[in-house]
Amino acid sequence: MNMVTQWWLFEMAPVSGVLRAVFYTGLLVLCYVDFPSPLQAAKIIGSTQRAFYTPVLALRLLGLRWVSPHVLSVVTKLTIAMWIAAAAGFVQPVTGVLTFLGFAFLHMVNAGALGAHHSKHSALYALLALCFSVSYDFSLDGLLAKYVNWPLLVPDQSAFTSGFAPLLLLLFLSYTIFAGGVSKLLYGGLGWLNGDALRFYIKYSPSLWPFMTRLLVNSPVLCRVLASLTVLIELSAPVAIFVSSWRVPLIVCWIWLHVGILCVMRPKYWVQMWCYLLLIVPSLTDHASIASNVPLGGAFTAVGLLAGVVLITVLIRQSEEWPFTSVPMYSNGLTKNAVRAPAESELYDRAVRAHRGQHRAWQRAWLPVEVMEDILVRSTNDGKRHRLFQLILENKVAKFVRWPQYTKVVRATAIADLAAKSADRVELGVCGPDYQATLLLQEVALILKNVLPDWERYDRIELVCRTDSGSVVIASVPLGTQEVRGSSAPQQRSESMR
Repeated sequence: MNMVTQWWLFEMAPVSGVLRAVFYTGLLVLCYVDFPSPLQAAKIIGSTQRAFYTPVLALRLLGLRWVSPHVLSVVTKLTIAMWIAAAAGFVQPVTGVLTFLGFAFLHMVNAGALGAHHSKHSALYALLALCFSVSYDFSLDGLLAKYVNWPLLVPDQSAFTSGFAPLLLLLFLSYTIFAGGVSKLLYGGLGWLNGDALRFYIKYSPSLWPFMTRLLVNSPVLCRVLASLTVLIELSAPVAIFVSSWRVPLIVCWIWLHVGILCVMRPKYWVQMWCYLLLIVPSLTDHASIASNVPLGGAFTAVGLLAGVVLITVLIRQSEEWPFTSVPMYSNGLTKNAVRAPAESELYDRAVRAHRGQHRAWQRAWLPVEVMEDILVRSTNDGKRHRLFQLILENKVAKFVRWPQYTKVVRATAIADLAAKSADRVELGVCGPDYQATLLLQEVALILKNVLPDWERYDRIELVCRTDSGSVVIASVPLGTQEVRGSSAPQQRSESMR
């Protein structure tokens, strides 16, 4: 057995039967109650307007652009059934693989409705890692094999009973932490290290501990220290892969980082913190390293190396395509706690670069105060313009879209629209009937007529971009005379935005 295979299989202890049962059970409970979750895909898709749904590449490759809530409900029930079987150690590793496949399908469907939400990626990676783990102690397989001659699908001594699974998960989770630090430096630069961005996000985010929020907002020095410490913890994450003595202390730092975010900002990483259990226990468990060849050892090593190459490629390309995540959450560099709108003369250039994949060319909003593009609804009587999403909230409309996905779609539409007009040499402010923003507004107009009982109070909807000289109208559609378009409109807009 070569050194690389030896490291992949025996750097960490195997997942024991007790740990498998406890981890699967706890993860199932968290994913069932912690909203939003793939196990709630039927509810999430059922409350999402198709005009704002953006199917990920993997779903489109399957020939699907929309999955009905009824189908998702069936898949969810089957996935939970396999999940319970996997927790009990029944028909390993088949039930583990089926659990992952079901969860992955629900996860990819959800991804098109949740915007930048990525806290459940850790659960996806954990279930993938457990596909490579079999433990017959404390399992139905082991019990049945002992008393009724139940056939075991894999032998006692194989790569499935090695420490490959927790090490593979460590690779994915350390990448996720590391990518967060890289994003802060790429998108925020010194604006993150000097604490200004951290103060901004703490100030405008919901808080569980208001006294801590006040303390941090009023202390630039403390924010600077915490910002620098955050980036240091994130950039040091890969050390946990290769230095075993640092592994548990670094994971504990990750946990404290998530707890701090929970207390003073919006995201809640309960699922991700639970996934660390599958890293900590094998790191603290004594285990033997087998020197002889292990069945499937070479194949598992190839899987691990391939995963490493893919993650490095995703990081370099800053890819945000499911199932990977390099989303630069809360990483904008905000000098002196200010949101700076771009110059009007820069809009076309920024849009073209962003449309070509240069994500940093067009700032993204993580909080409403940062929004640079929005859809406004104009009143008939006084001409006052209302923010669409706020109008939907005020009217308590049950089926629309989550705010992160709404901002994602509006941002992507503005970029695609401006890039197309730039290529056609269309003047800024001209609203073409076949451009992306107009197509979206036509769909939104139909939605408003269906969900707002007093939609006649409004006569026009507009997609606007903020600039340093005021708002620029990208597209405008009259609401009262809205023409009903065919069902091909959403598909046409989705194709043009990709």
